[in-house]
Amino acid sequence: MSAIPDDPLSVPSPDLDLDALRASVEKHWGLAGDLTPLHGERDRNFRLDSGPERHLLKVHNPADRESVLDLQCSALRHLRSVAPELPVPGVVPTRDGRPWVELTGRDGRRSLAWVLTWLEGRHPEPDAVPLREWGRTSARLGRALRGFAHPAATHPILWDIQRLPELRSWLAAVPADRRPAIEVVLDRFERRVVPALPRLRAQVVHNDFAPTNVLVDDSMVVTGITDFGDMTHTALVCDLAVAAADLLSERADGLDLAGEVVAGYGEVTPLEPEELALVADLIAGRYAATVLITAWRTREQGWAPPIDDEAYLRLEAMLATGLDVLATRFETPSRAGRSTEDLAAARARAFGGQELSYDRPLHLVSGKGVELRAADGRRYLDAYNNVPVLGHSHPAVVAAARAQLATLNTNSRYLQDAPVELAERLLGTVPERFDRVLLVNSGSEANDLAWRIARHATGSSGGIATEWAYHGVTEATYAFSPESWRDAGPPAHIRVVPPPPTDPAAVVDAARSLAGSGHGVAAMLVDGVFTSEGVLGPAHEWTRAAAAAVHDAGGLYVADEVQAGHGRTGLHLWSFAAGDVPADLVTLGKPMGNGYPVAAVIGPAALVDPFVRGTDYFSTFGGGTAACAVALAVLRTIDDENLVDRAAVVGSHLLGVLREVANDHPDLSAVRGWGLALAVDVVDPATGRPDADRAGRIVEGMRDRGVLIGRTGRDRATLKIRPPLVFDDDDVDQLATALAATCAELH
Repeated sequence: MSAIPDDPLSVPSPDLDLDALRASVEKHWGLAGDLTPLHGERDRNFRLDSGPERHLLKVHNPADRESVLDLQCSALRHLRSVAPELPVPGVVPTRDGRPWVELTGRDGRRSLAWVLTWLEGRHPEPDAVPLREWGRTSARLGRALRGFAHPAATHPILWDIQRLPELRSWLAAVPADRRPAIEVVLDRFERRVVPALPRLRAQVVHNDFAPTNVLVDDSMVVTGITDFGDMTHTALVCDLAVAAADLLSERADGLDLAGEVVAGYGEVTPLEPEELALVADLIAGRYAATVLITAWRTREQGWAPPIDDEAYLRLEAMLATGLDVLATRFETPSRAGRSTEDLAAARARAFGGQELSYDRPLHLVSGKGVELRAADGRRYLDAYNNVPVLGHSHPAVVAAARAQLATLNTNSRYLQDAPVELAERLLGTVPERFDRVLLVNSGSEANDLAWRIARHATGSSGGIATEWAYHGVTEATYAFSPESWRDAGPPAHIRVVPPPPTDPAAVVDAARSLAGSGHGVAAMLVDGVFTSEGVLGPAHEWTRAAAAAVHDAGGLYVADEVQAGHGRTGLHLWSFAAGDVPADLVTLGKPMGNGYPVAAVIGPAALVDPFVRGTDYFSTFGGGTAACAVALAVLRTIDDENLVDRAAVVGSHLLGVLREVANDHPDLSAVRGWGLALAVDVVDPATGRPDADRAGRIVEGMRDRGVLIGRTGRDRATLKIRPPLVFDDDDVDQLATALAATCAELH
């Protein structure tokens, strides 16, 4: 196939004499000044500085007829009339009122030229673009053009995706190793897309809403939409495909985020099912067209813009994932299409005063590994969430849940492999004295159940907790959670003791107090890392002494591994086992399902069996088949990926790096860590006292730099760092760099 006659792609750009061009501009527009060349694929563009004013001078490709300029000129007038909020340039008339003039180049070819108003701003970096807002802006531009018509809009242009089949004859210009992928897209496009296009909404569209044609300010607000040279009449959804494909072609994660652009577009212009079904094919078509056109221009003209490599990489990724899979993603956009502001308001109405992390709500839409993605497209390093111990969206967990849910998911009163295998696997990780497992749904329920077992076994009703602990949200576990009831004072049956490194003799005093009150000691609950109290572990001597004191008082020691377990400490799956603590019951939760609700109590038959028989214990969802399949996948992956040892190595590296940062910043005091559970105390440099306000500002500053951490401790002045166990040395460096920069900014 030859190029379309007079198509600008096949005609060289104007050959101009700049002195003659300046003279023509002054003659026709009365504007004198410097001309600075700007990027132009097929035209010649210049910034015209005329005193305090700036304008854009555009000299069109000789192939462009007056009808093409009239199309663009008319569209700009239309947009400025019906949608003045859209920042498009205005046409500057010549001295005699004409919109353009004809100029002659050095080679005798004639070109049309016009002057446009200058739009301030800069081209955005694709990684920094708020994705949903990009989709919304593209849709607003499309809606504003909805009522516009012009005869030249039907002039064929090869960048119109619906014309992709016309480019098939250019396959010979494409490198041989790339041709099979392009052929797959072409064949599918002809089979699936071509028959559907005539049924879809069609209109004049911009057709080139790309970062190179958009200007933004420092806040990423769009300040200019330029280059209407690819404008054409085509299927409306083609315009969306161009906006998504061109923005995301340079992003390695573009495939995961394309749905965000689509969702943003749909907030302004809801897409019909047939349109959504074709989005993936049209994006792939845009990438295929880019490869074909670039290859043809290189062969025919000896040069083309180097835009095909990224397009081909994205196309390969799309084919590897599967266009049908991607089409399904776009056909079912999430209801989270609401803006962050609307979603925050809806959450407040639905949930009341439940607080969010960060001063400005963080609107998350996806996660993978140690990375979280927000609705605006920004990526965050997750150094805070200890639930996804394997990292977000781990494929082993996804596969286990999907397979089991597609097969069977019911309660544990039937014989099934998964619950039994999970119990056996768990018992293989703890000391031999443990031989029973009770499966439940959450860490709170596990601790609540352990408390019930302790009361049943001892006949006592008193409990001991450390003074700023957290053990759950049920009524029973709330009583063991001073962090929750803060300064209200403990319930009558609870005694609190200082955490390590204080004298564990306080546990003996607490037990005596409970005995004197008539409650006696049923159990002490201990988080081996002392997370809520500022990450104080390891404290093996203290925990062993505390367990001995509880045993002497006739009570049980419950090792709460909900936050400390599943390898976080880097020494063992369970913190109590690493310290050889003589625990009686062990509770698991949070990371057990990598986010899927599953938890457990592990204990000896002598304690568990009488309780089960005496209370006819059963949990409907505890031990559900899918939950057990997921929990097994987590345990297997921890072994397969050697995550316990990795937590030790990376945690040690992170601890050392954090101490280096603290040495340079007086705001940071003690740095502690056990595996990948770490803490940094924040103080007022002038007084050395804990400074909660300063700690809060550091957490917010880290968020602004793309790193998520939290706060903990009684004074809320301790930075809490507990990332997924797949954290690596590069992540460590990113965290440390962000922390150093944030602390430097405080002064």
